[in-house]
Amino acid sequence: MISYILLGLFSVMLIAIARQRVYPKAYPGIPYNEESINRITGDIPNLVPVIQATNEFSGSIFAITTQKLGKPIAQMLFPAIRNPLITLEDPREIEDIVLRRNKEFDKAPMAIDTFSPMFPHASISQFTTPKLKAQKRLWADVMGVEFLRKAAAPNIYKATLELLDLWRLKATVYKNEAFSVHQDFQNAALDAIWVAMIGEEPGVTRYEIKKFHSEVAGNSDYTNEAPPRGSFLKEEVAYIGQTIARNSNTPSPKWAQKLETYTRRYRKFRRTVTTEIGLAMEKAVDRFQRLEMGNLEAEELDTCMMDLVLRRQVLEAKKANRPLTDPREDQSMMDEMFVMLVGGHDSTANALTWFVKFMEAYPVAQVKLRAALKAAFPDGDPSVDEIIGTDIPYLDAACEEGFRFAGVAKGNLRQATMDTEILGCRIPKGAQIFMNYHVNRTPAPVDESARTDGSKAAAAKFGDGFQNIAGRDLGTFEPRRWMVKETTGKEVFNSHALPSLSFGGGYRGCPGRKLATMEFRIVVTLLILNLEFLDLPENLKTMSASEKIFREPDKPYARLRSLR
Repeated sequence: MISYILLGLFSVMLIAIARQRVYPKAYPGIPYNEESINRITGDIPNLVPVIQATNEFSGSIFAITTQKLGKPIAQMLFPAIRNPLITLEDPREIEDIVLRRNKEFDKAPMAIDTFSPMFPHASISQFTTPKLKAQKRLWADVMGVEFLRKAAAPNIYKATLELLDLWRLKATVYKNEAFSVHQDFQNAALDAIWVAMIGEEPGVTRYEIKKFHSEVAGNSDYTNEAPPRGSFLKEEVAYIGQTIARNSNTPSPKWAQKLETYTRRYRKFRRTVTTEIGLAMEKAVDRFQRLEMGNLEAEELDTCMMDLVLRRQVLEAKKANRPLTDPREDQSMMDEMFVMLVGGHDSTANALTWFVKFMEAYPVAQVKLRAALKAAFPDGDPSVDEIIGTDIPYLDAACEEGFRFAGVAKGNLRQATMDTEILGCRIPKGAQIFMNYHVNRTPAPVDESARTDGSKAAAAKFGDGFQNIAGRDLGTFEPRRWMVKETTGKEVFNSHALPSLSFGGGYRGCPGRKLATMEFRIVVTLLILNLEFLDLPENLKTMSASEKIFREPDKPYARLRSLR
């Protein structure tokens, strides 16, 4: 009898030990779903149906944690073999972390795992180290405002004019019918980013215009002409974007991406893009090496981003009296350009596609924006310098609101590099925090005493926008939330009306922010001055989205009327 009792007790102990080893372990003091702590799979059964219903991975995580619990901070529970994921949805606290708490938080392993197998030498794939800092310094001037005005802005302007030509043609042919705009934006964005990076025009949109003309005329002459080199780049960029998105949603993204690098298709991507970049590098290096030292120091020689970096490398080699290392073998440079190409192309195309949908859905904002632009440019035909240099508060506000409401980069990951706190909750070293960058809902209440001194100081200086008009109706597109009246009565753009999280911020923020903002401003100005975005059929009005690398609309359609 005693042996049975002992056996029973022993069995209970084994079950308890097994349960302790496999059931979720929550971080103390951080809210979580109580039912999930008592099942081996944690929150996963809650997550899967939401993802299936919405097709938005990041949004689903916040939906079952912070939003379900009504808390600004929570945690998603996994089986015990994996630590919980802390979720944070308070914009003020997120802004404080990315801008002012870099010593406490760095890039998270989960984020690095997404890109490092494919682009191990890109800055997006590295933790903060002296090597990373040197690499970021090298590329910092590439994203300087003055350089972008010279090297990128004219090409963005040209690509947008070609897009307008295509859309005027489509508006004539389709008349009152809607058509998809996403691919057209992708083509224009590829034209713009490639020429800004490399200095050579892909010609994708020009080819699409010729192709469309031929289709309308009822012939297929364009098929007898070789497609532009940009068509091959477009295919490769589409492949890598789709692959990263697909592998990111697997149980082990790191290994899925690693296995992808052994495939024939991935090797074709690297070979094709490396060859294209390599040919341009060879021409640029040859041009720079022919120059004398004094002439080589002239920044006027830089016609694109690659030029600036290569010219400085040639200059440093000549000063040191050493041979120049073949830049095609510089994997850091190659990987940085790969990521810039993929990210700059896809994110901008998605943001502009969302903006077009907002113009249709909020016609009052469209009318106000067009009026502001016509007041600034009475002849209706501004140059690229005029678009960039003219102060138009409502345009600034509309662009900022477009970035906010689109939420193209929905979330971002950080890892605690030391024991710290967030909103009064203890965060252990090594914990990973998933932050919601999409400010489209009223945040959950927060005890102000739990905030950091930096967060309180920022609110004291700029105000807490969520407590006034800027924070109202965050589920709608309203540019005026970003505008304030000066004592003179003049309305000005207020960039601090709300935390601006669309590009992250601080040292690990999006390096292409200035380029994307400039491109957005140019494209929006020319589109609104030249086209009217008309009401869509009911079945196309949905704002539902799918999240791949970036968040894109499910129904990327527009119905146009040419104004000129």
